[in-house]
Amino acid sequence: MYKFKNLTLGLLALIFFVSANLEASNQFGVSDLKINEIENRIKDMNYDELIATRKSLITEQSNLQMLQDNTQSPAQSKAIGSRIGEIGAELSAIQKALIGLVGIVAVSNLTDDGYNDQVPPVITVNGNNPETVELGTSYTDAGATAFDEFHGDTPVTSSGSVDTSTVGTYTINYSATDLDGNTATASRTVNVVDTTAPVITLTGSATVTVELGTSYTDAGATASDASGAITVNSSGTVDVNTVGTYTITYSASDASGNAATAVTRTVNVVDTTVPVFTSSSTFVVDEGATNVGTVTATDLQTVSFTISGDSRLAITSAGALTFVNPADYEDPARGSAQNLKYDGTTYDITATVTATDASGNTATQAITVSIRDVGGIDDDERTGVGTNTSTVTVLTNTQTVVVEEEVVVETTTGTGTNTSTATGTGTGTATATGTSTSTGTTTSGTNN
Repeated sequence: MYKFKNLTLGLLALIFFVSANLEASNQFGVSDLKINEIENRIKDMNYDELIATRKSLITEQSNLQMLQDNTQSPAQSKAIGSRIGEIGAELSAIQKALIGLVGIVAVSNLTDDGYNDQVPPVITVNGNNPETVELGTSYTDAGATAFDEFHGDTPVTSSGSVDTSTVGTYTINYSATDLDGNTATASRTVNVVDTTAPVITLTGSATVTVELGTSYTDAGATASDASGAITVNSSGTVDVNTVGTYTITYSASDASGNAATAVTRTVNVVDTTVPVFTSSSTFVVDEGATNVGTVTATDLQTVSFTISGDSRLAITSAGALTFVNPADYEDPARGSAQNLKYDGTTYDITATVTATDASGNTATQAITVSIRDVGGIDDDERTGVGTNTSTVTVLTNTQTVVVEEEVVVETTTGTGTNTSTATGTGTGTATATGTSTSTGTTTSGTNN
């Protein structure tokens, strides 16, 4: 009865074991072609060959498990896992062959009573090992599975955590213990990396306009990054005293050395302010003059001048105002000099002066040039110009008068004494005879 009971229990355990091995044949990703190859190789083995092959495979399986636990190469870990899967499938096939050769009881004694299970489960880490996760993202571990040669699927526990908000290397540890107390361990390395560059955002407008001669304070920029606060550096200057276009460039890098795409701001220094006249709008000159005066204006840039409205006046770009021809109080355009007033009034000429700065800003000023008479109507009627010089000489019988280089000779014949009074500068010679007395007065003026 005792033997029958043991046989029954052994039979039930063996049926469960064989069933588990058959189901596990493909659990390691072994192809049907590979399973057929294994079964064809095993079917011609005798009992001793099966036992020896089984022992060799178990040793290889244990060594590979240790190697897989210590490797950091994903490619090597994958290759080892593939071989471990083939070993599991081959051990399952050997178990089936032994049942066929010696019977259930013999195999039951071999696996339970006659063989001490000291082989731990085999843990397979799912997914990539090592795994790489971008900073600031989420991470869900893919986990692991374990299979034991004698007990089938074995629960796996894990420990460790991954902080995806901090760059670093983290480890997830896996452990599986079979029913005989054999424990296997494995681990996954998770690298949290930062390969994303910061993003720079301008504060304020990308294009700024500043008036010439004012001040400029840059609004700066900010940067965002998964690693936290980032310092933004700027380069470039703005010369508010010189019209032009200036560029401010912003850059930033995070702790992992990722450089942000540079961002720029354009600052245009412009001059929209017109010149301001500082000279008088009224000028007074004596007739005969050519120089009138100087027109001035203030501006942050160089100013040039032009004139319009009267062709008798001219101006240089620097502002020197002149007559094209000497100023003429008895200008023929006014009509007969006999009709002009010689009471101290002036002859006024008006024109418009335009001041233009280097940026093309313009201002205008209406000017008046007043011409004062000099010498009265005795100016040379042929030119209308005061000479400022008059020479008159009066003699008793012969008188010479010089006015503006014109010589007039007058001859007087008589008896008596002739007296002439002249004001000015003159030279003459007179000879008179006779007994009569004659008195005459000649007055000559000075005209400019």
